[in-house]
Amino acid sequence: MLAVREALRGKTYLSQILKEKVEHLRWEHKKMLKEEARLTKRQREVLQLLAEGKVMKEVGNILNMTTRTVVWHKYRIMEVLGATNNAELVRYAVRNHIVAS
Repeated sequence: MLAVREALRGKTYLSQILKEKVEHLRWEHKKMLKEEARLTKRQREVLQLLAEGKVMKEVGNILNMTTRTVVWHKYRIMEVLGATNNAELVRYAVRNHIVAS
């Protein structure tokens, strides 16, 4: 019944099982990407500086960008990597040789 209501509203309906399969495929696709390709060069620069302990304003000054732009890059990095906190970003940076351990 929910599928019919969604279709009548002009929306798409996916069953829970299909949603889970799509999510799984998206996750697998992300895992298959080479680590170097997951982040842009600029995102890697921002991540390196943040992982080294620099604050947003310092990163902005070093990379000649506004603090707001640094925040945006950090948000996108976290989204791409599936990170939920700064510790996970640092861990990723160390594991992938973006910063020294």
